Amino acid sequence: MLKHLNIDEMVALLSPWVEDPEQRRLFLAIPEIAALHPRVVEAHEAVLAVQPSSGGGRMSSKLRAIVDETSEVDRRHDHLARAVSYGIDAHRELCLAEAPSDASRAAQCDAVQKQLFPGGLSIVNASTLAEAGNTTRIARLLEDEPGIAGFLRSVPAHGKASLLDVVKRWLAKGRELQTLERARAEIEATETTAPASKTTIQAARSQWFKIVALVLSNLELSRAPARDIEIIRGPVLRASSRAGKRYANSKPAQASQEEDDAGIPATEPSGAPPGEPGEGVRGDASALVSLGGTR
Repeated sequence: MLKHLNIDEMVALLSPWVEDPEQRRLFLAIPEIAALHPRVVEAHEAVLAVQPSSGGGRMSSKLRAIVDETSEVDRRHDHLARAVSYGIDAHRELCLAEAPSDASRAAQCDAVQKQLFPGGLSIVNASTLAEAGNTTRIARLLEDEPGIAGFLRSVPAHGKASLLDVVKRWLAKGRELQTLERARAEIEATETTAPASKTTIQAARSQWFKIVALVLSNLELSRAPARDIEIIRGPVLRASSRAGKRYANSKPAQASQEEDDAGIPATEPSGAPPGEPGEGVRGDASALVSLGGTR
């Protein structure tokens, strides 16, 4: 029965509908349930947030979004840093290629290169926090030594831009990394110091029961291919059947306490057929829906 599933099982059952590209595509292709997908995502995130093991490695959607954005900003930061360094090197080589060589300008390239990249390009392999701190250092350097900015402005880059324009883009990515790191720290602090209350767990379970029951109910009316319907609901029906048998073999008072607290009925629905629940696919779905409710 749906009401006998534990939090870990609830997370595992909805995870394919939300995270697996093929199952998500299949879910959205069935008209009777497609519109329910946003609510499925909400229910999945709710039980994921109260899952006891979630602190051991599973990320919330909010934290995952921050991590993904940080990765993209970091990628662009690294490319811009290389563009600046390689741009200075290229300009130095061109100075030395002149006839006669412009040794003074080449030496200026070497000096600026050391000031911007004292450790070479190792900075692109540093942590995002270190990268953000480094761009803050460079921003101060440009303010304190205007000659460096003047030199960079005189070095042509892509199109009509100068190397100073590239540096400014690089510094902007460093500021973005700093903002994202701060946001990540705040989210992690909130999620690790705010344990789920009993009420929160009950609310998450109730939300999950209702939306899954509604999906199963709508699948009963669907004219989608039987195979597609089975791929979506089959794992839920089988897991709920196993949970019902597990419950039947335990002490009712202990096994039903969590469901009673969550407001989920601990008895068979009125009119349920005798015998073990969940033996038939369609009969199982009917029993599950009557337990979960549709509103």
